[in-house]
Amino acid sequence: MSHQLAAGVSGEVRFEDGPDGPIVVKHALAKLKVAADWFASPERNAVEAACLRTLADVLGQDSVPRVLWENREVHTFAMERLPTRLVPWKGRLLACDVDLSTAHRVGQLLGQMHARTAGRTELAHQFDELTYLFDLRVHPYHHRVAERHPQLADAIGGVIERMLASRQCLVHGDYSPKNLMTDGPDVVVLDCEVAHWGDPRFDVAFCLSHLLLKTVHSKGCPEQLAEAARVYLNAYADTGLPILDEELTRATGCLVLARVVGDSPVEYLTTPELKAAAFALGERLLLEPSSALECPRRALEARG
Repeated sequence: MSHQLAAGVSGEVRFEDGPDGPIVVKHALAKLKVAADWFASPERNAVEAACLRTLADVLGQDSVPRVLWENREVHTFAMERLPTRLVPWKGRLLACDVDLSTAHRVGQLLGQMHARTAGRTELAHQFDELTYLFDLRVHPYHHRVAERHPQLADAIGGVIERMLASRQCLVHGDYSPKNLMTDGPDVVVLDCEVAHWGDPRFDVAFCLSHLLLKTVHSKGCPEQLAEAARVYLNAYADTGLPILDEELTRATGCLVLARVVGDSPVEYLTTPELKAAAFALGERLLLEPSSALECPRRALEARG
């Protein structure tokens, strides 16, 4: 027996109850479910399955769902269903359910992922392909912002150039609150179809950009969200690579801008005032970078 879950942007997801118990089946789509014409080969499904297996080895099986089977011909794989107590961090944050033990674990896990894979040549070879990074991130995020705001094109181009020159470790590629299933300090990582060998700053910036955007958006708990961002960064600094620098701030600025005016804007910036504040934050981070540890304070300032 099976039934359809709420589908994501890039694929279909189903629950199934079979002879081996409850599982989740994922099927990648060639055209993503956004207003823009956004395409990516469904073969990325195999990249996700491979990354989940790698992360189980690197971080421990309790940090990712177990992959049960894979069918590359139809771009599908199955994984174990997680306990219902684990829910997306995004929903908790938007509801002002801000647990700093979660923020700490999110930063710690990402730091461990980067530090434990850095320099592993077999992983560098396995995840060398950058097609999905360009199709699912650089083109619809960085390039789109540069096209729509040409005054930022040179700065964004510099971020892309330096990112591609700094390939150090396994990068998740979609390390955002919606893909982190949480319950206090328990965190399980999902959705790594954009996994590649690359710049660790991309992952840190990707999650940080969402925390900053939620700080700008929030009416009820902006200070708590900014503190969660600080805890996340400090936990990464304790376990990850030494990258909390101005370049990370620039990378974060690009991603903040992308979630305002790129092909996949966040849905909760619902007013012109919020969009303007978020855009101004992203622009400032890109053009006037300082230590990444200053980003949460800047997000609070952007609220006006």
